[in-house]
Amino acid sequence: MSGSSLVGYVDELAVLVAAVVFPVRRLLIHGALRFMTAYWCFAAYAALGIISALLNSVPLSVWAVSGFLFLKGPLLMLGILQIDWHRADLPRIARFGTIGVLVILVSALLNAVAPEAWNSVVGRQEVSYRLGIPSLTGIFDHPVGLASVMGMAFLAILSYRRIVERSMVSLVLMIAAGAVGILTFRRKSIVSVLVVAIGTRLALPGKLTRFVILLVMLLPLALLLGWAPLTEVVTNTYNEYFTNIDSTARTTMTIDSAILAAAAFPLGVGLGRFGSAVASSNYSPVYEELGYTRIYGMGPGERGGFLADTFWPSILAETGFFGLLLYFAGLIMAVYPGWKLMRQSSQPYMQWIGTVAVAWMGQMLIESAVAPVFTGPPMFGLVFGAAGIAAALYAVDTTPARRTEEPPMTTSDLPGGDALLAEPVFRNVRGRHRVEKSR
Repeated sequence: MSGSSLVGYVDELAVLVAAVVFPVRRLLIHGALRFMTAYWCFAAYAALGIISALLNSVPLSVWAVSGFLFLKGPLLMLGILQIDWHRADLPRIARFGTIGVLVILVSALLNAVAPEAWNSVVGRQEVSYRLGIPSLTGIFDHPVGLASVMGMAFLAILSYRRIVERSMVSLVLMIAAGAVGILTFRRKSIVSVLVVAIGTRLALPGKLTRFVILLVMLLPLALLLGWAPLTEVVTNTYNEYFTNIDSTARTTMTIDSAILAAAAFPLGVGLGRFGSAVASSNYSPVYEELGYTRIYGMGPGERGGFLADTFWPSILAETGFFGLLLYFAGLIMAVYPGWKLMRQSSQPYMQWIGTVAVAWMGQMLIESAVAPVFTGPPMFGLVFGAAGIAAALYAVDTTPARRTEEPPMTTSDLPGGDALLAEPVFRNVRGRHRVEKSR
């Protein structure tokens, strides 16, 4: 909307600030940084990419920018990890998130009322209609952004209702977020939210018998009622990605990435050479060798609208099979502290933030099969931000802390006041405060 290209780099600038300011601040205050095992994986991925780029004579201006784009999520998480997060911050985060969801829902409502007028202001392409209904974009310039964020909002609110508390407000917000997400008509987002919603419920500790029985009873009914549209979507998706392979950019690039990784084993073709936004803006010579200049949506300049529609093909082609495994392992390890909080924490808000981090990563992993969600704003910021907060809280909650780290908490900081303060703020892993469990 601003017409300024500089505004498009706001998220990268925010990442740089977070990756510098917060670690420096922690070093000055505490004398040491927090660290995660995931960063060994990301560091190894970066090393492979740099070596590959140098061996393939990729210009510094190309591979440095491309490498930063794929590592900006982990760098943001590194900065957020250094902040002294406390349990008292989580209700405030929930309230802030509620405001954000409300703003997006209002924008979606305005979009639905006047789709053409709204799109002329914030959109970047023609309004697409499905079943005579416009695909909503909300405050985003494409339905994909709204679909992913509304899916994340739905999962966060659903987890909140399962773990923390239920209210009419949260129910209305959850239903509204789910409805808006469906009205974007993005298949990958709808499927990923359904799969992750069921998966996180099964992973949460507690009684699952009623949920499993309800799932077994409702699943056949849902399949019976929605069989016709479901089969149509599955058929169209199969034909799009597997029948007409040559006419689908994502399938073509996925196949070619595996071929390139095998041909350039073990290091790949170098950062910034395939599948990334940088490879598109600085039209890669690899594309010319593959004949992409003759394929619709895969040419140079404005003709390359489909070149950045994938994620994993870029990782695979540019850094090889080892780079792919390292990056994937880094993502899994990034949410391992969240998984531990989800499975083991006895404090509702702590369990909630862990569940959100795991759920959002699960959703993004599914969507990453057909979209660059780990590099595109705002999705990358949300998922890595949640993972960083969960990891910081897990580190505080499970290890002895120095007195300078101990958060000043009062009964006014948290809902439930005295009940929450009855639990110790920090726990020694050897069981110094095991009385908490017996309580």
